[in-house]
Amino acid sequence: MTIQLGLLAASRIAEEAIVEPSSLVDGVTLAAVAARDISRARDAATRWSIPQAFGSYSELITSEDVDAVYIATPASLHRPWAVAAIEAGKHVLCEKPLAANADDARRIADAERANDVVVMEAFHWRYHPYAQQIADVLGSGALGSLQRIEAVFNIPNGEILPDDIRFAFAIGGGSTMDLGCYPIQWVRFAACSEPEVISAEATCPVPEIDGSLRAELRWSSQLTGSVASSMIGPGDNYEVWLRVVGDRGTMFATNPLAPQAGDAVITVESEGEPTRAIRADRSTTYFHQLVSFRDAIELRKPFPTTADDGVRNMAVVDACYRAAGLQPRPAAG
Repeated sequence: MTIQLGLLAASRIAEEAIVEPSSLVDGVTLAAVAARDISRARDAATRWSIPQAFGSYSELITSEDVDAVYIATPASLHRPWAVAAIEAGKHVLCEKPLAANADDARRIADAERANDVVVMEAFHWRYHPYAQQIADVLGSGALGSLQRIEAVFNIPNGEILPDDIRFAFAIGGGSTMDLGCYPIQWVRFAACSEPEVISAEATCPVPEIDGSLRAELRWSSQLTGSVASSMIGPGDNYEVWLRVVGDRGTMFATNPLAPQAGDAVITVESEGEPTRAIRADRSTTYFHQLVSFRDAIELRKPFPTTADDGVRNMAVVDACYRAAGLQPRPAAG
């Protein structure tokens, strides 16, 4: 079986996330691309050698030539188009975050349960072998009883342009939506359970938009943590890391987001043991994600970034916003 994949939105991320790895993954073919402007869809189809272009998302979703849909619209539009695709019998790979808020995400999960399709949230990092290397350290007992989990994703400041969707509240803007959803997933992954948000502070260069946000978390009296993200930081410094501290040692993982960049190293310091450095390979997260999406459809293989997991991640995102005195992002329609 060859999965005929349609790209819903001719977005910049689609090239790296889908177009490039699709040439390396057997059993997946790019069948169509849709944009709200037919000329933009045709340009993308020519650029990416995709046979069909549609001038509306509905046309792609209802096309008999499409088996599965990759959704890369702004976050507030994920739920309407994901649900439409699910109800049309299409499998869905939806960009992160899964929806505008947890209630919106829950509607996607409910639609999946009512239909025999695969819905995967595109947290690509989770499918790279580096994620398993991190899990192996955490499961080895080298750190002892976990005490603190911290994760950060900061990018340097850029000019805030009027059409920058990251700063548009109505379509799901904000640092926590764009970046912080990753650290939230990293700490949940490390703890294997859901945190309580104790407090949060945000800096808002635009009303209701967190240019940066830091939240304090708690799982139990013995295990605490924090997540932080910023898209307004000074200089040109990127920070992307996960730190886990136990009563016998510490693990520090650099760049869990994109180990293909070559700077991903897990450093393990454990009581009575020499410091260890574990390096990730340079295969791309997007390749592994597309393989897993294919296998989930063809072989019904289980996968971690399910719609239900997306609901849980969005519940923490919403809690961070509320703790910082901000509103969760609104749903569209």
